[in-house]
Amino acid sequence: MNTNFIVNAENISYKVNDNKLFHNLSFTVEQGEAIHIQGSNGSGKSTLIRIILGITKQTKGNVYINSDKEICYLGHKNALKNYLSLDDNILLMELNKHPELKNQIEILGLKKLLDVNVANLSYGQQKKLALLRLFLNKSDLIVLDEPFVGLDKETQEILNKFLVNQLSKNKSIIFTSHISSSIDAKELLLR
Repeated sequence: MNTNFIVNAENISYKVNDNKLFHNLSFTVEQGEAIHIQGSNGSGKSTLIRIILGITKQTKGNVYINSDKEICYLGHKNALKNYLSLDDNILLMELNKHPELKNQIEILGLKKLLDVNVANLSYGQQKKLALLRLFLNKSDLIVLDEPFVGLDKETQEILNKFLVNQLSKNKSIIFTSHISSSIDAKELLLR
C-alpha cells in the first residue's frame, strides 16, 4: 500500500435500510491532492464525508487516515453559538491568539461585526465567521461539505484562492460542491 496517502478508502459501502447509497467505493487522496465528491441530492455525499471523518460507520469496507495532525472540517452547519457575539465565538473557537486573525477578519469583512450576536448576522456573514476556522487551520487534511453555499461571489473567490494555495502547501482537500471552482481536483461521482 502506498504510504503517501492521507485518506485511503477500500471497497466502502453504505446503505440505509435496503437503499444502497454507494457500493464498493475505493479512492485515495494523497498529500497535496484534492478530491471533489459530486452527485445529485441524496446520493450520499455528506454521508461519505461523515464516514471519512469517522462520524458515521460504513456498512462494509475500510477507511484509513494517514495523518497525525487534526483534520479541519467545515460542514453544512456552521457550528456557531447564535446567542454569543462574533468575538465571543472566535474566543470559543480558540482562534483569538492566532497571529493571522486580524488579517483574516479584515479580508472577510467582519471587523465591524465583532460585537454583534451571531443570530443577528446574515447566513453569509455567519458562514464567513465559520470560515475563520478553515483559514486559520494547521491541519494537513481539509474536509468541506458545500463550502461555497451562502457566500457572495467575492468571498467564493477568496475561498477558492485560499484552497488552491493550501494545495500548493501540500495539504489535501476533500470537498463536495454544486458550485464550480478552479480547484484542481480528482472527481468522485456518486450515483
